[in-house]
Amino acid sequence: MVDREQLETLIREVLDDTELKLKVDRFTLDENLENGQVRLSCQVHDARTGERAAIDGTGVGLVDAFFHGLVNLYAPRYPSLKTLRFLDFGIKAKAGTGRHHTASDMEAHVTLSIANSEGQEFLFQHASHSITGSSLTVVALGVTFFINSERAYVAVYQALEHARLEKRADSVQSYTAKLAVLVEATSYSAVIAKLKLDKPEKINKREN
Repeated sequence: MVDREQLETLIREVLDDTELKLKVDRFTLDENLENGQVRLSCQVHDARTGERAAIDGTGVGLVDAFFHGLVNLYAPRYPSLKTLRFLDFGIKAKAGTGRHHTASDMEAHVTLSIANSEGQEFLFQHASHSITGSSLTVVALGVTFFINSERAYVAVYQALEHARLEKRADSVQSYTAKLAVLVEATSYSAVIAKLKLDKPEKINKREN
């Protein structure tokens, strides 16, 4: 499993504390138990900027619908999201944390393991007295981590291209080392493909 702490430290450095930090505010769920389909409408906001967004998704359950809703909203800007896949999802009650005499309100510890396109595994977790709240939170934590990873990768890639053009050897070495770390969390092929679409002449010229 990749050292996520090292990655997140580098991401914060590159993005200069402008990372996306999605927080779930509220949601409504319409589930058809006969066909197993769920329709989810969710309100989220960026804890850093306060900007709000509406997430609408469908799937075979709460987590599936929310994940697809997030990917549908953000993948046009961050294509690496389309390459993610779930490896494991778990919920475990935390005994002794109930506040009511029935203990039916005990905390739930939710874990989610996600793999990127290279098969690298990343673990996200959250605990609260709400199973649904923590389930949505771990999905949001996972998706925002990969969004921020891609943003950082693109920023360093572009800085590297500029340093090469300016023939700044020290900067080229520094940026290359950072890319070697960030690529652990980012789908290189998906990101480069988008960069080529955004600036085809510049990228193609550099590769030729």
